[in-house]
Amino acid sequence: MNRFLTLCAFSTLAILSFANTGCQGLAAGGGGSGVPEMGPVFPGIASYVVVDTHDKKVVLSHAANQRRSVASLTKIATGVVVLDTIAAAQGSLDEALVIPGSVMALGTSALGLQPGDRMSIRDALYCALMGSDNFAAQALGEHVGAKIINLTGQGNSPMGAFVLQMNALARHLGMSQTNFTTPHGLDVGGQPGFSTAADMARLTMHAIDKGNFNFFVSQATRKVSYVSAGGSKSFIVKNTNEALGRNGIDGVKTGTTQLAGPCLIITAPRPATVVKQADGSTLVVPHRLVVVLLGAQDRFNQASQLLAQGWAAYDGWQAAGRQVQSAGELLSAPATAAPSR
Repeated sequence: MNRFLTLCAFSTLAILSFANTGCQGLAAGGGGSGVPEMGPVFPGIASYVVVDTHDKKVVLSHAANQRRSVASLTKIATGVVVLDTIAAAQGSLDEALVIPGSVMALGTSALGLQPGDRMSIRDALYCALMGSDNFAAQALGEHVGAKIINLTGQGNSPMGAFVLQMNALARHLGMSQTNFTTPHGLDVGGQPGFSTAADMARLTMHAIDKGNFNFFVSQATRKVSYVSAGGSKSFIVKNTNEALGRNGIDGVKTGTTQLAGPCLIITAPRPATVVKQADGSTLVVPHRLVVVLLGAQDRFNQASQLLAQGWAAYDGWQAAGRQVQSAGELLSAPATAAPSR
């Protein structure tokens, strides 16, 4: 079984303890100590963070510890849990799932899906991660949640088991100011979930370290197929991330609700630095930034601006000797966390 699922997620005491103590509302305020203020305040951006994925070094930030609703950025955790669970169950992404009747409480599908439609887990991931479809995310939660119960013998319902797994993932990554309540991120059904820019950066760095997750979020368009009452059909999913392809941006996810406002996470690499060592060996240092914006009115343009400023700040940090003034400048996972697999 997948080591993350075995060591971290499926301890009854650990999961239930986290779920019971972490469900404080947004009114509980910010995250206290954490990422320091390391950048200017930009009009129209409530919270942001820019971090280097190699050293986990924050290079720019504002209100990065502030708890906020994160809308469909939630689906990043959904995607990771789905991929990890299918791997742990030695299953296949080609397995079919059904859009459940419970989606009727979510309004309408952005992609026109209906209860009873059947599609593969793979295509549901494209719909949820690229097209940000809430019906697909709900279907993934219920279908994969049933697998989690089968793997662990824990959980009162498939959806409950799935959300517990999302929060176990968050705790594993040191996302102490995060609580997920749904696989889609809509503000429905009681108290909404919440996170912070810093915590979502932690999640994103973990997610993009997985090649299969990266493939889903880096696609501009994708043809998916499904079976409805009228027979087999297909359509093209267009990525909602309009920044994709600009300035090397190759992911990650959009999100918008009335409570969260427009949100966006992007990531972009730069050519690695190759350093010749004194002993004749070669050191290759990769360079990639993750930019998280919460409550950003002009999110795509603002993300591109923050990416450019982030690279400048990163270069300045490198030139100044890579100094770290406080532990909050590093978004490392807890030292006690099990290694990712």
